[in-house]
Amino acid sequence: MAGKRVSARKKQQLLQEVEELLERLSIPLRYEKGDFKGGLCRFNDRFCFILNKKLSVDQKLQILQNDLRLLNLDDVYIRPALREFLEMESKN
Repeated sequence: MAGKRVSARKKQQLLQEVEELLERLSIPLRYEKGDFKGGLCRFNDRFCFILNKKLSVDQKLQILQNDLRLLNLDDVYIRPALREFLEMESKN
C-alpha cells in the first residue's frame, strides 16, 4: 500500500470493506486453495473473484485493488477512504 505504513488491523478492516463492497455489487468472492494468486473472473455474464486463501492480506488487497479498476464504480457509493484506496496507484 504505497507511501504510508498501515497497521495489520487497518489492512484487515480494509479487506473486510472490499468484501462488503463486492457483496453489495453481487460479485461473489471465493477463497480457494491451489497454485494461483487469483483475481476477477467472468463466467457467462457474471463476475466472480477467486483468491488464493494462503495469500497475505497485502497480496489480496493488491489483487482486489487492481482488478476492481476494471469495473465502472463511478455510480456506486463507496466510503471515501475505501475509494481513495481503490484509486491509489499500485506498487506494480
